[in-house]
Order: sequence, then structure tokens, then C-alpha cells
Amino acid sequence: MIDNIHAFIRQDLMMNQSDLLNMKHYYTHKFRSNNRLVDINVGIFADERQKDVVQIYVADKKTRIRERLVIENNKIVDTDVIYKRYE
Repeated sequence: MIDNIHAFIRQDLMMNQSDLLNMKHYYTHKFRSNNRLVDINVGIFADERQKDVVQIYVADKKTRIRERLVIENNKIVDTDVIYKRYE
């Protein structure tokens, strides 16, 4: 379930990457969970190198996925995924 949520959010962000920085409020509030056992967060911020980053965080009791998408000139140029599964 968490994998599907992450894939859906990632696909939406990739398809709309030219609008991400112009619509920060929209994308940081678009994805919310009605299930209190699933944590979903999309954040847009500048990292320590002053590059724009979009972070997707999806978690439940057994799985956590955090992906950072680095944006330059309104295009995603790099990605970093941390996937943790707890048994």
C-alpha cells in the first residue's frame, strides 16, 4: 500500500515538475492521508547547497519511504530514495 501511494505521488510530481516551485502551497497540501496510521508529507524547500528540493515522505507502521527530488531550472535533475522496512 505504501509503495503504491509513493508511486502515485512521485508520478504526479514528475508530470508537473515545471509547476512545482510556483505552486508550493498547492503541492504541500494536496496529498494528505485520512488514515491516521499512514503518514504522508510533501515538502518543498532549499537544501544546504541552496538547491530547491521536493521531499516525499510516506510511512506506516512497517515501512518508511523518503525521496528527495532536486530541482534546477524547473526540472528534476537528481533523486535520493531511502526505503526502510521494519518487521
